[in-house]
Amino acid sequence: MGENIIPSAQTAYTSLVAGVEALDFSHVIPCILQLTADKAFPLLANSAGEVLIAASQYGRGKIVVLPNEECLTTPTFFPFLQNAVNWLKPSTVSQVGVQSMFPSLAEFFTSKGHKVQLQTSFSNTFEVYCKNADEDSQSVELISFIKGGGGLLIAGMARSWASNNSKTNVFSSYPGNKVAGVAGIHFTERRSKTGVFSFSQHIPAASLMAMNEIYLVGHMKSLLNGISEFNLKTSDMPSQLFVHGGNAFSLSQTKDLRTPLAAALYGRGRIVVMTQQEQLCFPSLKPYILNALSWLDAGRNGEVGVERSLIQFHNYLHQLDIKSKMTDLIPSLSVFSCNSSNDRDIEKTLQFVAEGGGLLVAGQAWFWSYLNRGKEPIVDYAGNKLLNRVGISMLGVCMKPDSYKALNPNENSLSYHFCKCLWQLQQYIIKNEDWSETFISWIPKMNEDMITFLKIPFEDSLPCLGVHELLLQLFRKGGISEPSREKPIKKNSKEASLLYLRSLLYDKYAALEGCKPAGVESFPVNQGSLIENILVDGKNKDAIAWRSTGLYISPQTSATFVFPSSVISSFLQVQIGCHTDNLKNCETMCRPPVITQTVPINKEKLTVHSLWGGLIYIILPAHTRLGKFNVSIEGAQRAPFFQKGLTKQSDWLTTIRHYPAPWAEFATENIILTVPSDVASSVEDPEELLQFWDVVMSTVAELAAIPNFSRPERIVADVQLVGGWMHAGYPIMIYTSAANSIVDVKGMRSKGFWGAAHELGHNQQRKAWMFYPHTVEASNNLWSVYLHEKICNIPRDKAHPALQPHIREERIQKYVKEGAKIEKWTVFTALETYLQVKKQMRRWQPMLFIDTGAIKFPIND
Repeated sequence: MGENIIPSAQTAYTSLVAGVEALDFSHVIPCILQLTADKAFPLLANSAGEVLIAASQYGRGKIVVLPNEECLTTPTFFPFLQNAVNWLKPSTVSQVGVQSMFPSLAEFFTSKGHKVQLQTSFSNTFEVYCKNADEDSQSVELISFIKGGGGLLIAGMARSWASNNSKTNVFSSYPGNKVAGVAGIHFTERRSKTGVFSFSQHIPAASLMAMNEIYLVGHMKSLLNGISEFNLKTSDMPSQLFVHGGNAFSLSQTKDLRTPLAAALYGRGRIVVMTQQEQLCFPSLKPYILNALSWLDAGRNGEVGVERSLIQFHNYLHQLDIKSKMTDLIPSLSVFSCNSSNDRDIEKTLQFVAEGGGLLVAGQAWFWSYLNRGKEPIVDYAGNKLLNRVGISMLGVCMKPDSYKALNPNENSLSYHFCKCLWQLQQYIIKNEDWSETFISWIPKMNEDMITFLKIPFEDSLPCLGVHELLLQLFRKGGISEPSREKPIKKNSKEASLLYLRSLLYDKYAALEGCKPAGVESFPVNQGSLIENILVDGKNKDAIAWRSTGLYISPQTSATFVFPSSVISSFLQVQIGCHTDNLKNCETMCRPPVITQTVPINKEKLTVHSLWGGLIYIILPAHTRLGKFNVSIEGAQRAPFFQKGLTKQSDWLTTIRHYPAPWAEFATENIILTVPSDVASSVEDPEELLQFWDVVMSTVAELAAIPNFSRPERIVADVQLVGGWMHAGYPIMIYTSAANSIVDVKGMRSKGFWGAAHELGHNQQRKAWMFYPHTVEASNNLWSVYLHEKICNIPRDKAHPALQPHIREERIQKYVKEGAKIEKWTVFTALETYLQVKKQMRRWQPMLFIDTGAIKFPIND
């Protein structure tokens, strides 16, 4: 990676604007600047986020760019120019050269103690040079000057130059761009509105990541000339790309907004990214390859260099009569083709591009990701160490080798782009406008991309920092409204999007050390003081199991875990929270969509930061044979927790049930109940409660014909579920409004507990004796009937109204009358079949089956 530029850029910004609150452009018409490199940063922007003044570092030197040469003759700008020269000077005794057309500026600098020489042209004796951007000479010397450590102050108005050079491209041909462009700052022919523009406290974040869509259309047209479709049906699968830079753009997009091909501008140069090496020589892609090479060459008619690992591409170019050679990267090349998986000198490669070179990158990251489990492609894959800096990243997931429609450059504004989506989100929040249908359709992809983006290191990329700081601004402007049952929020709403982003950003910033974006204080991390030692049972037979700790972590708090070295490579996890239902697809949400957090235990001392808080668990994968081990936990608090056989009832009544954590658990050998603490505190006799559930679970096992449970079943209460009144799984989920029903022994014995029994039955269903899908909601009710009849002495017609004799009779007659169709043999109709079989057997039989190898047949023994 490159040097860490974030602290130096922030320091530079502070020194450059020190003592200057605003600049008056009322009579000085500014042009708009375009930033095209990751070390360029805005100093002043207008209300639309368009950059008016910018600075950058290039090589060992620096540059400051102003939007009109009149800035160098207007006295009100001189205090800012004094700051600029002080920042640009390599030393306090540096010689400052000023172009002879700016005598008043030279006089001002002299009055401030600078050694100044007024001269018509640049001289190697200068260490800082101030010039007009319209003057077209010595660009090569000036680039070398900056690269070697010199400082350049340059100002110009490209619009005026363009009016006299109407047939010339401003971006590539304007004299000032030939110099400033290598540092990632370009003058454009677009004018900003005049007025007084104020400096902000921090680098203008929105301008750092602004989407330069207006400048990219022409480049898209060149690349897509004559192309309507990309045939990527090679023998291997392409990687998916993530396009996130303001100067990067997709060339094709699927209906679900995936990108297989992309390109970018960087400095004065250009980059094209192919997502499989075979694409370079694929016959149907020949027109596109020719377009790409022509665009990358930018009219120089230079030589194409080919990395040695791409020998087939070199042979292909020879067949096409394109001048090329096998070589390492050298400055004399016009275009360099390389394999994305190879390590390379990042700064040397970016310098080649910044100074006008074209880079063709080909390769894929998904197979690398497969071979490097546990590593993060966006960070560790060699190609991304370069591509992240230009705003394109290769993901560790593949796309189907298929044909993909090319984007229409004339409709580019309708295509999805990460920066554009964030910019639009900001505008909606600022203006409090309703969201368009197009934007709403982008939100799922934006949320997915945000997870990826937050993994990209921003320490050496100012545009990435700009995105982070823009996101922080969104929270300050938009606020956060946490949902509740009384005030739910809608899917894809402003509130839902901000809530989701807050969760992602907290996970990122809470653990962040060192360099942090401005505004991170919006995501506080509290520290608890309690230290507890927990004994964990590390044996687990069949399926993943949660081990309760009896501890709780508060929202926006961190807890530190210390594990024995013997468990580190056993794929264990820490889990915060027990509410695992993901509500992101629900139309309305009464709580944040994801509030449970899991962290792999990959080191002996592990700190976990939790935004939403929750009960603490240690997660064991299947077939774990660790035995018992101790875990030290610092920063949590005790939760109401009663374990049958270990917890004293007197301690529960006097102390434990009064612990302040909002969630409580009752645990016995084969089931654990998780309910709100205010519900748990009403339980006067937890021993009686768990004795009842012991009987329930032994009866469940009896009908299932299993000797015992490999792990305790769990029932967890939540304010909202993904569906239904309850649902099966691990854990079984119920609504908090039903929590009282599973801890009220008297009520369960007299009124029953059909819902919980129904879900316990679901967890015992086996495909071998089900007629899918007809008996999914039927055979599980055998447990509901059995538990009520055997434990509660509640007959089936009292346990559920659908089992009253007259209703059963009517249902059977209707089913037969309508033709006894299999598709209508469901729920209670199908249950009737089972009950009739049971009636003929006169007594309940366990659900036994014979193992015949691959297939299991039910029998009645």
